[in-house]
Amino acid sequence: MIKNTILLTGFEKYDKLSSNLSGDIVRYFDNKFQQYTIEKIILPVSWKRSVKSYLEFLKSTKLKPYLVILMGIHSKKRIYLEKISINLAFGKDVDGFYKMGFINIKKSIKFNTIINIKKIYKALKNSLKLSISYFPGFYLCNYIYYCALDISKNKYPVIFIHIPRKGKVEDYISYIKKIIEEILNLC
Repeated sequence: MIKNTILLTGFEKYDKLSSNLSGDIVRYFDNKFQQYTIEKIILPVSWKRSVKSYLEFLKSTKLKPYLVILMGIHSKKRIYLEKISINLAFGKDVDGFYKMGFINIKKSIKFNTIINIKKIYKALKNSLKLSISYFPGFYLCNYIYYCALDISKNKYPVIFIHIPRKGKVEDYISYIKKIIEEILNLC
């Protein structure tokens, strides 16, 4: 395990959006945070290509990160820390491919992050518009989260963070840094 590496992911733009704030955060995030190297990947909004890109990235870098921060956007005005991923997927991706049903019928109905989200929430609730979520949806955010948790096998912490669709990149980089710092304090 590379003890000084944090993997940060977001998504490419899609649909009618001119950009995707999660991908913009990844793009402009510093390459270092404290003593950690930040490895970054912007995932396609594609059922097949998102997980393939994630796996290829892990294999090409031989990376078993210290921490994985996955991000995506949603229509709410708060930051949501996702506690669980659900073994269900639904929707049409940018490739025109529809998915409906189990992500992997042979696996658990849900996976939980090993990160103590309640402690992070308590530490940051006064400085950030933050909530804990137990429903990451059924689209690609949940899909990549489920796959990343399955890949990690709880050997390193993985969390999905939903951020509002709109906002200033600089502000959200600052917010994500606060969340990462709090997670690192717990690990």
